[in-house]
Order: sequence, then C-alpha cells, then structure tokens
Amino acid sequence: MRSWVLVTLMTAGLVVAIWALAGPALAQLFEQAISRVSGF
Repeated sequence: MRSWVLVTLMTAGLVVAIWALAGPALAQLFEQAISRVSGF
C-alpha cells in the first residue's frame, strides 16, 4: 500500500471524527448567533 493512500485515509478519518464531535456544538453556536441578530 502506498503511503499517500494511508495519509489520505487518515486525514479523511480525522475530518469525519472532528466533524462528528464539533458539529452539534457549532450548530448550537450558530443558532444562538442567529437568534441574537434576529432578536428572537
């Protein structure tokens, strides 16, 4: 197996893991920002 394939797979795995962990928190922050701007 070539090393760049391994690097690509590991990078994709990291992105997915970070997205899964940070996604809900980012969504909550985004909703709070929208509610402040719109005044609700």
